[in-house]
Amino acid sequence: MDTRTARPLLAMRAGAYRERPATGPLAKLFCRVWSHRLPQEFEGPVAVVPDGCSDLIWAGSRLMVIGPDRTAAFPALPAGETVLGLRFRPGAALRWLDVPLSDLVGQAVPLGDLRQDVRTIEERLAQETCPIARQAVLRIWAENEASAAADPQSDMGTLFDSLLFDPLAGASPERSARKTFGERTLRRHSRDHFGYGPKTLERILRLQGLLQLMRQPASGDLAIVALQAGYADQAHMTRDVKELTTLTPGEIRRQLCG
Repeated sequence: MDTRTARPLLAMRAGAYRERPATGPLAKLFCRVWSHRLPQEFEGPVAVVPDGCSDLIWAGSRLMVIGPDRTAAFPALPAGETVLGLRFRPGAALRWLDVPLSDLVGQAVPLGDLRQDVRTIEERLAQETCPIARQAVLRIWAENEASAAADPQSDMGTLFDSLLFDPLAGASPERSARKTFGERTLRRHSRDHFGYGPKTLERILRLQGLLQLMRQPASGDLAIVALQAGYADQAHMTRDVKELTTLTPGEIRRQLCG
């Protein structure tokens, strides 16, 4: 395969992707626990579409912090690689890392560059050859970290949810959030906790809402789906989705439903 011209495959469609809600002590810092195993014969680009979140992952024998993305990322993942991940709760990463997420946008940063106490856990994870056992070690360590961490700002989860499109609200989510938080506070919180301003976050969350609609077997005509997701029309959806992912809505739906 010529990866220079191949159309990217949505990461969730490459190999075996599994995720579940974080529970117990983990839920203080993280909202999802996930793993992604690429097949041994895999080749070609994968697209990780932006979701307004940041993750802590184990890949390539290192713990990495994956900052929020403005547009799709195309990581170079070796065939057969198993990536383990923990997705931060909205508002949790800033207090744990003590770094505004605007400094991490579009970056994959070794956790050791941000914290000085990770060498031991990285050595333990590297010693495990079984992905299931490695995930258990990562979970126990992350539970201890979460238990000792400062509580996330609860209103950041509220802010994140307020920027999700609500077809019954009849107004822009960003405009409604501005009334709740105030323009300057909204912009500052959004950049510190999510990496970018509220308009960009609203746009990314609208894309995520579209993906949820497209996962439904009978998602209907794309023009109707566009309106359901909060776009002005199908042309607006197509333009916005291509800018964020490099794929058209039709290509995305074929991959999700194929």
